[in-house]
Amino acid sequence: MKVLVSSKMSSGKIKDKINQKIAQVAGALIGVVKPEKQVLLPREFELSPHVYYKRFGSTHYGIMIPDLPEPFRYLSWASVIGYIGFAITDSEYKISLDGKGDTASLVHGTALSTSDDAYQTYSIKRDLTFQREPFAVQFKNHTSLTQHGNNYLLETDRDDLKVELTLEPTQAITWFAYSELYKHFSTLMRYKGCITQQGIKKNVDGICTLESWKAVSTSLLRNTWLVDNIQLPVKIFSYQVINIDEKQQLLLVFVCYQDQPIITSVYYRHVDGTSIQYNGEAHFEVMELQHNPESTPDGFLMDVPKIFAWTAYHNDKKILDIKANVDTEYCYGLAAGFVSAYQWQGEFCDQKVSGRGYLEYIDRR
Repeated sequence: MKVLVSSKMSSGKIKDKINQKIAQVAGALIGVVKPEKQVLLPREFELSPHVYYKRFGSTHYGIMIPDLPEPFRYLSWASVIGYIGFAITDSEYKISLDGKGDTASLVHGTALSTSDDAYQTYSIKRDLTFQREPFAVQFKNHTSLTQHGNNYLLETDRDDLKVELTLEPTQAITWFAYSELYKHFSTLMRYKGCITQQGIKKNVDGICTLESWKAVSTSLLRNTWLVDNIQLPVKIFSYQVINIDEKQQLLLVFVCYQDQPIITSVYYRHVDGTSIQYNGEAHFEVMELQHNPESTPDGFLMDVPKIFAWTAYHNDKKILDIKANVDTEYCYGLAAGFVSAYQWQGEFCDQKVSGRGYLEYIDRR
């Protein structure tokens, strides 16, 4: 049985110490942003994909809503356009005929979606279209994100899911990584529109997050054998979104080299433009697994959480202490892992709080 995932998994063994050092170097190399650096980074963002740049080989676009009304619960619209070469991002399932560098995956669904409904792979050359100014990306005729003035429109027209959401950016921008190799940001958004699925139609509004990365990738290597066979052991990943209320949002991030953390961090945003990366210790711990592992389309059996917890400190004070219970079926397609949703409760800034959260989870150990 695997050791339960935790941001404090070190056993003191030489292997763990070596992996800890590699994780630290990897974090520095890709430009993992420290709390004190957030205010020094750009407050504007742009969404142009890697296809317009020579040094990048991968793009990610994501729109995540953690607290839709029942029965939807959450919305995920998360793509990996050009596989990077990490265990957490690359799947061997339905690779483009032109290889990993031409493969795009998208998970797009709600709590009503199955993996077959939500997960799709595409050829970047044949199935995706981009526009730089104003920004647009289209996945065949299935779904698109387009810029209209200062706002963005997410439109989906599939047999199982119809979406029309207008997204209005706030000034609350979070940088996860910023370097010549990897640039990854998230922006707090207001949204309003309509979702229809399985004959259920809901008008919705609230706050969500829109994010994007541009990254180097192994697909840029000239040796095709290396492109097909090299996979860097970044094996554990979780990204989560919590709306405290209609104005406040938390982002929670956990990424590991092997099983040693590259980053464990919590971020706070407000619609007034406030954006803070908490500067104290953050801790993520899986306390109980689902009874049965989830099976991925490429045949990997993945242990996924049933119950987990987060704590975070800022300026030497405990800011966050919550416990979460995953109450929604896992749906495959977030890179090489799953999306789901959960109920959470605990304390935030000394106040009792509870709500719903959005979960991305990958454990490829």
